[in-house]
Amino acid sequence: MQRPHPEITDMINLDNDNLLCMTLKEYGQVGPKTFQQLLMLYGHPDNIYEQSANDLASMTSIKLEHAEKIINSRDLIDEARAARDHLHSLNIDVISYLDEAYPEPLRRIDDPPVVIYARGDCDLLQNGGVAIVGTTQADQAGIRASVDFAREFSDQGHTIISGLALGIDSAAHLGCLKNGGKTVAVLGCGQMSIYPEENQPLAKLITESGVVISEYDVYAEAIPGRLISRNRLIAGLADVVLITQLGDQRKGELHAAQAALDQGKPVFIYDPDDKYNFETMLDNLAIKIKDLDGIVEIMKYIA
Repeated sequence: MQRPHPEITDMINLDNDNLLCMTLKEYGQVGPKTFQQLLMLYGHPDNIYEQSANDLASMTSIKLEHAEKIINSRDLIDEARAARDHLHSLNIDVISYLDEAYPEPLRRIDDPPVVIYARGDCDLLQNGGVAIVGTTQADQAGIRASVDFAREFSDQGHTIISGLALGIDSAAHLGCLKNGGKTVAVLGCGQMSIYPEENQPLAKLITESGVVISEYDVYAEAIPGRLISRNRLIAGLADVVLITQLGDQRKGELHAAQAALDQGKPVFIYDPDDKYNFETMLDNLAIKIKDLDGIVEIMKYIA
Protein backbone atom coordinates (compact mmCIF):
# COMPACT_ATOMS: atom_id res chain seq x y z
CA MET A 1 0.00 0.00 0.00
CA GLN A 2 1.32 3.43 -0.95
CA ARG A 3 2.31 5.61 1.99
CA PRO A 4 0.90 9.15 2.26
CA HIS A 5 3.17 11.89 1.03
CA PRO A 6 5.15 13.42 3.98
CA GLU A 7 3.55 16.82 3.43
CA ILE A 8 0.08 15.27 3.65
CA THR A 9 1.09 13.45 6.84
CA ASP A 10 2.37 16.71 8.33
CA MET A 11 -0.93 18.43 7.48
CA ILE A 12 -2.90 15.62 9.12
CA ASN A 13 -0.72 15.79 12.25
CA LEU A 14 -1.04 19.58 12.42
CA ASP A 15 -4.80 19.37 12.01
CA ASN A 16 -4.93 16.84 14.85
CA ASP A 17 -2.72 19.01 17.08
CA ASN A 18 -4.90 22.07 16.52
CA LEU A 19 -8.02 20.04 17.23
CA LEU A 20 -6.61 18.60 20.46
CA CYS A 21 -5.57 22.05 21.68
CA MET A 22 -8.98 23.47 20.82
CA THR A 23 -10.65 20.61 22.68
CA LEU A 24 -8.51 21.14 25.78
CA LYS A 25 -9.21 24.86 25.79
CA GLU A 26 -12.91 24.99 24.96
CA TYR A 27 -14.13 21.75 26.53
CA GLY A 28 -11.46 21.05 29.14
CA GLN A 29 -11.32 24.70 30.26
CA VAL A 30 -7.51 24.66 30.03
CA GLY A 31 -6.13 28.19 30.21
CA PRO A 32 -2.72 29.47 29.06
CA LYS A 33 -0.80 28.86 32.29
CA THR A 34 -2.28 25.40 32.85
CA PHE A 35 -1.60 24.45 29.24
CA GLN A 36 2.07 25.38 29.57
CA GLN A 37 2.31 23.39 32.79
CA LEU A 38 0.78 20.35 31.10
CA LEU A 39 3.07 20.66 28.08
CA MET A 40 6.12 20.77 30.33
CA LEU A 41 4.98 17.62 32.12
CA TYR A 42 3.62 15.56 29.23
CA GLY A 43 5.07 17.04 26.05
CA HIS A 44 2.00 16.69 23.82
CA PRO A 45 -1.81 16.78 24.20
CA ASP A 46 -2.02 13.10 23.21
CA ASN A 47 0.02 12.27 26.30
CA ILE A 48 -2.22 14.44 28.50
CA TYR A 49 -5.23 12.39 27.47
CA GLU A 50 -3.42 9.16 28.37
CA GLN A 51 -3.40 10.16 32.05
CA SER A 52 -6.09 9.52 34.61
CA ALA A 53 -7.73 12.45 36.36
CA ASN A 54 -6.09 11.37 39.62
CA ASP A 55 -2.65 11.30 37.98
CA LEU A 56 -3.23 14.74 36.47
CA ALA A 57 -4.31 16.22 39.80
CA SER A 58 -1.45 14.62 41.74
CA MET A 59 1.20 15.87 39.30
CA THR A 60 -0.10 19.44 39.01
CA SER A 61 -1.88 22.16 40.96
CA ILE A 62 -5.10 21.26 39.13
CA LYS A 63 -8.02 20.30 41.36
CA LEU A 64 -9.46 16.82 40.83
CA GLU A 65 -12.80 18.15 39.54
CA HIS A 66 -11.02 20.18 36.85
CA ALA A 67 -8.71 17.26 36.04
CA GLU A 68 -11.75 15.10 35.40
CA LYS A 69 -13.17 17.76 33.09
CA ILE A 70 -9.88 17.87 31.17
CA ILE A 71 -9.65 14.10 30.71
CA ASN A 72 -13.35 13.77 29.85
CA SER A 73 -13.02 16.43 27.15
CA ARG A 74 -11.39 13.81 24.90
CA ASP A 75 -14.89 12.42 24.39
CA LEU A 76 -15.86 15.74 22.80
CA ILE A 77 -13.24 15.80 20.06
CA ASP A 78 -15.85 15.14 17.36
CA GLU A 79 -17.86 18.08 18.69
CA ALA A 80 -14.71 20.21 18.57
CA ARG A 81 -14.08 19.07 14.99
CA ALA A 82 -17.58 20.16 13.95
CA ALA A 83 -17.07 23.52 15.66
CA ARG A 84 -13.69 23.93 13.93
CA ASP A 85 -15.22 23.14 10.53
CA HIS A 86 -17.95 25.69 11.18
CA LEU A 87 -15.31 28.33 11.97
CA HIS A 88 -13.51 27.53 8.73
CA SER A 89 -16.78 28.10 6.87
CA LEU A 90 -16.80 31.58 8.42
CA ASN A 91 -13.19 32.19 7.27
CA ILE A 92 -11.93 32.00 10.84
CA ASP A 93 -8.60 30.20 11.20
CA VAL A 94 -7.84 28.10 14.28
CA ILE A 95 -4.16 28.40 15.19
CA SER A 96 -2.92 26.43 18.19
CA TYR A 97 0.29 26.84 20.17
CA LEU A 98 1.60 23.73 18.39
CA ASP A 99 0.98 25.21 14.93
CA GLU A 100 3.94 26.55 12.93
CA ALA A 101 1.69 29.49 12.01
CA TYR A 102 1.39 30.49 15.67
CA PRO A 103 2.81 34.01 16.20
CA GLU A 104 6.41 33.72 17.35
CA PRO A 105 6.19 36.98 19.38
CA LEU A 106 3.45 35.44 21.52
CA ARG A 107 5.51 32.34 22.26
CA ARG A 108 7.82 34.64 24.20
CA ILE A 109 5.24 35.92 26.69
CA ASP A 110 4.56 34.20 30.02
CA ASP A 111 1.04 33.05 29.21
CA PRO A 112 0.60 32.58 25.46
CA PRO A 113 -2.92 31.65 24.32
CA VAL A 114 -3.60 27.97 23.79
CA VAL A 115 -5.51 28.76 20.61
CA ILE A 116 -5.95 31.90 18.50
CA TYR A 117 -8.97 32.49 16.31
CA ALA A 118 -7.99 34.73 13.40
CA ARG A 119 -9.63 36.36 10.40
CA GLY A 120 -7.39 37.91 7.76
CA ASP A 121 -3.69 37.86 6.96
CA CYS A 122 -2.13 35.80 9.74
CA ASP A 123 1.40 36.40 8.43
CA LEU A 124 1.18 39.90 9.94
CA LEU A 125 1.28 38.34 13.40
CA GLN A 126 4.95 37.45 12.90
CA ASN A 127 6.13 40.95 12.00
CA GLY A 128 6.13 42.95 15.23
CA GLY A 129 5.10 46.57 14.90
CA VAL A 130 3.83 49.50 16.94
CA ALA A 131 0.95 49.22 19.38
CA ILE A 132 -1.01 52.47 19.54
CA VAL A 133 -3.48 52.58 22.43
CA GLY A 134 -5.30 55.12 24.56
CA THR A 135 -8.56 56.27 26.05
CA THR A 136 -11.98 55.44 24.63
CA GLN A 137 -12.98 59.03 25.55
CA ALA A 138 -10.49 60.64 23.18
CA ASP A 139 -10.63 64.32 22.23
CA GLN A 140 -9.89 65.66 18.76
CA ALA A 141 -6.21 66.22 19.56
CA GLY A 142 -5.81 62.60 20.67
CA ILE A 143 -7.64 61.30 17.61
CA ARG A 144 -5.51 63.44 15.30
CA ALA A 145 -2.29 62.33 16.98
CA SER A 146 -3.27 58.66 16.68
CA VAL A 147 -4.08 59.02 13.00
CA ASP A 148 -0.83 60.89 12.35
CA PHE A 149 1.37 58.42 14.21
CA ALA A 150 -0.34 55.45 12.52
CA ARG A 151 0.16 57.08 9.12
CA GLU A 152 3.84 57.80 9.75
CA PHE A 153 4.63 54.32 11.02
CA SER A 154 2.68 52.59 8.25
CA ASP A 155 4.53 54.79 5.72
CA GLN A 156 7.70 53.12 6.96
CA GLY A 157 6.21 49.66 6.56
CA HIS A 158 5.38 48.95 10.19
CA THR A 159 2.25 47.13 11.32
CA ILE A 160 -0.10 49.02 13.64
CA ILE A 161 -1.51 46.95 16.50
CA SER A 162 -4.44 47.97 18.68
CA GLY A 163 -7.57 46.74 20.41
CA LEU A 164 -10.53 47.85 18.23
CA ALA A 165 -11.95 49.95 21.08
CA LEU A 166 -13.61 53.31 20.53
CA GLY A 167 -11.48 56.44 20.58
CA ILE A 168 -7.73 56.04 20.19
CA ASP A 169 -7.76 52.39 19.07
CA SER A 170 -10.22 53.05 16.25
CA ALA A 171 -8.30 56.15 15.15
CA ALA A 172 -5.05 54.16 14.98
CA HIS A 173 -6.62 51.37 12.91
CA LEU A 174 -8.31 53.84 10.55
CA GLY A 175 -5.25 56.06 10.20
CA CYS A 176 -3.27 53.03 9.14
CA LEU A 177 -5.90 51.68 6.75
CA LYS A 178 -6.48 55.03 5.06
CA ASN A 179 -2.76 55.15 4.37
CA GLY A 180 -2.75 51.69 2.81
CA GLY A 181 -1.01 50.17 5.82
CA LYS A 182 -1.44 46.88 7.67
CA THR A 183 -3.11 46.67 11.06
CA VAL A 184 -3.83 44.00 13.67
CA ALA A 185 -6.87 44.19 15.95
CA VAL A 186 -6.79 42.16 19.18
CA LEU A 187 -10.22 41.47 20.63
CA GLY A 188 -11.35 41.10 24.22
CA CYS A 189 -14.35 39.11 22.98
CA GLY A 190 -15.16 36.50 20.35
CA GLN A 191 -14.98 36.98 16.59
CA MET A 192 -18.78 36.80 16.29
CA SER A 193 -19.43 39.14 19.24
CA ILE A 194 -17.46 42.22 18.16
CA TYR A 195 -17.28 44.85 20.89
CA PRO A 196 -18.16 47.64 20.65
CA GLU A 197 -20.92 46.66 18.25
CA GLU A 198 -20.51 49.86 16.24
CA ASN A 199 -17.01 48.73 15.27
CA GLN A 200 -18.24 45.67 13.36
CA PRO A 201 -17.73 47.47 10.01
CA LEU A 202 -14.20 48.45 11.07
CA ALA A 203 -13.41 44.86 12.02
CA LYS A 204 -14.62 43.66 8.63
CA LEU A 205 -12.53 46.34 6.89
CA ILE A 206 -9.42 45.27 8.83
CA THR A 207 -9.82 41.63 7.74
CA GLU A 208 -9.56 42.68 4.09
CA SER A 209 -5.89 43.69 4.39
CA GLY A 210 -4.95 43.08 8.02
CA VAL A 211 -6.04 40.59 10.66
CA VAL A 212 -8.43 40.42 13.61
CA ILE A 213 -7.54 37.93 16.36
CA SER A 214 -9.01 36.66 19.61
CA GLU A 215 -8.08 33.98 22.11
CA TYR A 216 -11.72 33.59 23.14
CA ASP A 217 -14.54 31.38 21.92
CA VAL A 218 -16.04 33.08 18.88
CA TYR A 219 -19.30 33.87 20.68
CA ALA A 220 -17.69 35.06 23.93
CA GLU A 221 -18.99 38.42 25.12
CA ALA A 222 -16.69 41.26 26.13
CA ILE A 223 -16.26 41.41 29.91
CA PRO A 224 -13.73 43.48 31.88
CA GLY A 225 -11.37 40.57 32.56
CA ARG A 226 -11.14 39.66 28.87
CA LEU A 227 -10.64 43.27 27.81
CA ILE A 228 -7.81 43.61 30.31
CA SER A 229 -6.23 40.25 29.44
CA ARG A 230 -6.05 40.97 25.70
CA ASN A 231 -3.60 43.80 26.47
CA ARG A 232 -0.82 41.28 27.08
CA LEU A 233 -1.34 40.13 23.47
CA ILE A 234 -1.33 43.67 22.11
CA ALA A 235 1.98 44.27 23.89
CA GLY A 236 3.28 40.81 23.00
CA LEU A 237 2.79 41.29 19.27
CA ALA A 238 4.38 44.75 19.27
CA ASP A 239 7.96 45.98 19.47
CA VAL A 240 6.86 49.11 21.35
CA VAL A 241 3.69 50.54 22.89
CA LEU A 242 2.67 54.14 22.28
CA ILE A 243 -0.10 55.79 24.33
CA THR A 244 -1.42 58.81 22.46
CA GLN A 245 -3.94 59.93 25.11
CA LEU A 246 -4.66 58.83 28.66
CA GLY A 247 -8.18 58.80 30.07
CA ASP A 248 -9.15 61.28 32.75
CA GLN A 249 -10.79 58.65 34.92
CA ARG A 250 -10.38 55.06 33.75
CA LYS A 251 -6.95 54.36 32.36
CA GLY A 252 -7.38 50.90 30.86
CA GLU A 253 -4.66 51.73 28.33
CA LEU A 254 -2.12 51.45 31.15
CA HIS A 255 -2.75 47.69 31.21
CA ALA A 256 -1.13 47.43 27.77
CA ALA A 257 1.70 49.67 28.91
CA GLN A 258 2.33 47.61 32.04
CA ALA A 259 2.22 44.39 30.01
CA ALA A 260 4.86 45.83 27.67
CA LEU A 261 7.11 46.79 30.58
CA ASP A 262 6.67 43.33 32.11
CA GLN A 263 7.76 41.88 28.75
CA GLY A 264 10.82 44.15 28.64
CA LYS A 265 9.49 46.41 25.91
CA PRO A 266 9.59 50.22 25.80
CA VAL A 267 6.52 52.36 26.43
CA PHE A 268 6.09 55.87 25.02
CA ILE A 269 3.47 58.42 26.03
CA TYR A 270 2.57 61.31 23.79
CA ASP A 271 2.33 64.33 26.10
CA PRO A 272 2.63 67.58 24.15
CA ASP A 273 1.26 69.74 26.99
CA ASP A 274 3.08 68.14 29.96
CA LYS A 275 -0.21 67.03 31.49
CA TYR A 276 0.86 63.70 32.96
CA ASN A 277 2.72 63.00 36.18
CA PHE A 278 5.46 60.64 35.05
CA GLU A 279 6.94 60.26 38.53
CA THR A 280 3.96 58.17 39.68
CA MET A 281 3.02 56.64 36.33
CA LEU A 282 4.35 53.18 35.44
CA ASP A 283 7.15 53.60 38.00
CA ASN A 284 8.55 56.43 35.88
CA LEU A 285 9.57 53.91 33.18
CA ALA A 286 7.59 55.40 30.29
CA ILE A 287 9.34 57.68 27.80
CA LYS A 288 7.69 61.00 27.02
CA ILE A 289 7.43 62.37 23.51
CA LYS A 290 5.99 65.77 22.66
CA ASP A 291 5.39 65.66 18.90
CA LEU A 292 5.69 63.55 15.76
CA ASP A 293 9.45 64.01 15.83
CA GLY A 294 9.37 61.49 18.69
CA ILE A 295 9.05 58.82 16.00
CA VAL A 296 12.82 59.05 15.55
CA GLU A 297 13.29 57.89 19.15
CA ILE A 298 10.63 55.19 18.87
CA MET A 299 12.20 53.80 15.70
CA LYS A 300 15.33 52.87 17.63
CA TYR A 301 13.33 50.12 19.35
CA ILE A 302 11.54 48.66 16.33
CA ALA A 303 12.97 45.51 14.80
